[in-house]
Amino acid sequence: MMMLKRALALATMCSLCLSIAPTPAAAESTQQEIYQGQLAARDVDAENAYNTDPVLNAWVSNIAANLAQYRARKDINYQFKIIDTNDINAFSLPGGFTYVNFGLLNYVNSDDELAGVLGHEIGHTERRNQVTLQAKAQVLNLILGIASIFNPFVYRFGNLIGGAAIEKMSRVDELEADQYGLLLMSRAGYDPNAMVSFQYRLGKEFGDSTTGIDKYFESHPGSSDRVAHLMGYPALSQTNYDQILTQAIHDEDEGRYAYALTKYDAVLKAQPDNQLALLHKGQVELALGSFDKSATALTQVAHAPSVTEAAARTAAQVMSLLPDRSKTPGDVILHPNITPVRSKLADAISHLKSDQASVADRVKLGKDDIHRLDLRLQNLQYEIPDFSNVDIRPDSRIEGALYDIYHMFKDVNLVFDKSSYLIDQSDGIIRDDAGVLDQMNAPLKGNSIGGDTLTLLPSYGDIDAQMTTSSSELVGGVTAARGAIALAWQAVPAMDQYFRKLDTMGATFGGDLSPRDSQDLKPLALAAFQQLDAAAAAAETAQTMFYAAQARQIQARITLLGLGYPQGRYDTLTHVISRRLGVDPPTYDEALRLDINPGDVAAASWLAAEEKIPVSTVINEQRSTETPFVDMALSKHLSMESMEVILGLMWEGYAEKPNAPVATTNVSNPEPAAPATPAPSASPR
Repeated sequence: MMMLKRALALATMCSLCLSIAPTPAAAESTQQEIYQGQLAARDVDAENAYNTDPVLNAWVSNIAANLAQYRARKDINYQFKIIDTNDINAFSLPGGFTYVNFGLLNYVNSDDELAGVLGHEIGHTERRNQVTLQAKAQVLNLILGIASIFNPFVYRFGNLIGGAAIEKMSRVDELEADQYGLLLMSRAGYDPNAMVSFQYRLGKEFGDSTTGIDKYFESHPGSSDRVAHLMGYPALSQTNYDQILTQAIHDEDEGRYAYALTKYDAVLKAQPDNQLALLHKGQVELALGSFDKSATALTQVAHAPSVTEAAARTAAQVMSLLPDRSKTPGDVILHPNITPVRSKLADAISHLKSDQASVADRVKLGKDDIHRLDLRLQNLQYEIPDFSNVDIRPDSRIEGALYDIYHMFKDVNLVFDKSSYLIDQSDGIIRDDAGVLDQMNAPLKGNSIGGDTLTLLPSYGDIDAQMTTSSSELVGGVTAARGAIALAWQAVPAMDQYFRKLDTMGATFGGDLSPRDSQDLKPLALAAFQQLDAAAAAAETAQTMFYAAQARQIQARITLLGLGYPQGRYDTLTHVISRRLGVDPPTYDEALRLDINPGDVAAASWLAAEEKIPVSTVINEQRSTETPFVDMALSKHLSMESMEVILGLMWEGYAEKPNAPVATTNVSNPEPAAPATPAPSASPR
């Protein structure tokens, strides 16, 4: 495989080393910078598949547009694309061409964390980092090293092109881009702590690993170093409690209820009588189902000697949304006959355990398949001619051969990325499926049923069925991934034949392939494409099944949060849905009339956003066909990756546990703030 990787390196260098000449930043105009970026973007486009899902792209575009309002360089129009890879990364080219990997979107847990990453990449362009580091070398490093940090095609040979020196030089630029991104996101109204939390999680989860994520840390300073630098900037080091409270209100409005609660508690620890913090704590505790804690905070506001009329009114409004605790004893079924429920749940658990064993067996075989394919590619023995001294002109025959190589490169990338990611993750996902069923089973072991379980029982049958389908999809996904690897294995001889033929060719006196050589190469390329495209399509099918399985699980988890009761909790979900997707989900009364659970509401809302139709239309279609919402999405060929990410963001808002401490070090204004009039967001939604 090393020889093939060297071939790809040389092919890429042919295109980039000559088309992007290093120009001193001071002498380069914006037009030249944009032209450099356009040339590099053509190669990135040729080597990568893109995720074109409308919801995910709108998410990235909206945050990027908000950040761009505060940029310094108005002569740059930023363009953002989502690369279809599970790698956690993003990068930028000269002239505002910016790329975000799908894996990063799947990793961030808030708009704010994504804003921090996008702000960082905008910072590189604003500071002209790509130009000052000699654009041709920087772009080579990006394409061959950073854009596919896990990819077996590129990971092991980055240093062949002098990448180490580039990476060392770029560390200062990375820290400067962090500083610019922190400033940009703060001005745009995002929580600057999110940049810290992202780096903290990244370092905690991957910092000591021996996986491909190490490549990220070779091209970027370590997370601990970046967190230390970030905490030294005024946006974080000079934080006061008013700012923390403002950030918490922003987090609450975004639907990060569990995260916001941490900040409200930090403020109240120093300022126990802060009425605005108490009001919002009451609302967040309601969202999280901690009704007694909500009532305590709101009562403290209502009985405060200096309570304002507006604060008292808001506290009363939120208190009215809390469940009537006096009715709780009557809402318990003693010695219930739940044998049918237990029986169906037991069947689902039994089915999942069988699938879990099947997944484990297939994962073991799949890892061996990947290893053997990797070894086979390494055993290919050839090199392509070194065209690095040839001016590769647009539309030339050499450029055509280069883009044929890119096509093969893209397909093999897709097979390795999707199949290896799925095989690595499926064991953990099916364990999470088991966790959902265990959560459902735990309250059924007693002699009485009450509280959330009583309201959730009507959804148990649907969740059982969805978890059964989820585990089956994971088995099918791993099987399909192994099929993709097998198809790629079968394509190796066709690739070998192409490169062996190319190895015999050289450039003509005019600096191009001869017409005969080009004519001889093309059928060989097409033969390789046919087989590699089939392998890539199989990998795509495998990933669709994998993310469909996850979407079903997260949909179930949203329902099991108990958001269907009381109305105050349900309204926190509809607020998040409307804010994130721009659609109108059913009201509480409508949901009761439709007998639709919160997970179904979230899934139907995502479908409506994808198709740009009313949520009611989606629900009516589902009722007429009796098809689960995930299956509806599959039948319409909608992006399961998008569904999983968006539902995951909704669920994490309630379940997220902050990994990094809130920036309260060196907090100023220790005196309690004056009694505050509640902001509009303090009113129940």
